[in-house]
Amino acid sequence: MLSPKKTEYFKQFLETRIAELESTLDSAQRETRIDSARHADPADQAASEYERQAIIHKATSARQMIRVLTQALDRLRQGTFGECASCGGDIEAKRLEAIPWATYCLRCQGAREQGWSQHT
Repeated sequence: MLSPKKTEYFKQFLETRIAELESTLDSAQRETRIDSARHADPADQAASEYERQAIIHKATSARQMIRVLTQALDRLRQGTFGECASCGGDIEAKRLEAIPWATYCLRCQGAREQGWSQHT
């Protein structure tokens, strides 16, 4: 169970990080619009396409991270933040400090990764 001080810390961290990523996403969307408005000559088309793909990747990554952080914020509001989604035990404090959006304790995360590596 998190102390009120820790709960507020994680809430502020998650909200700040979401706002930063939303700004990154807005910037990427503006860059995409600006880039698509340009009429590059054939020699610049490859470079332009590479830049466009990098911007798309940045936007996709930002969207995915916003989703993950929003889910963590929802768990915080519901009182389940820091609770392992697999075993129901507490997620280690050091793990939450390093990865505040973690949904599994170290033991369960390790078991999941073992399962993934055995399927590849």
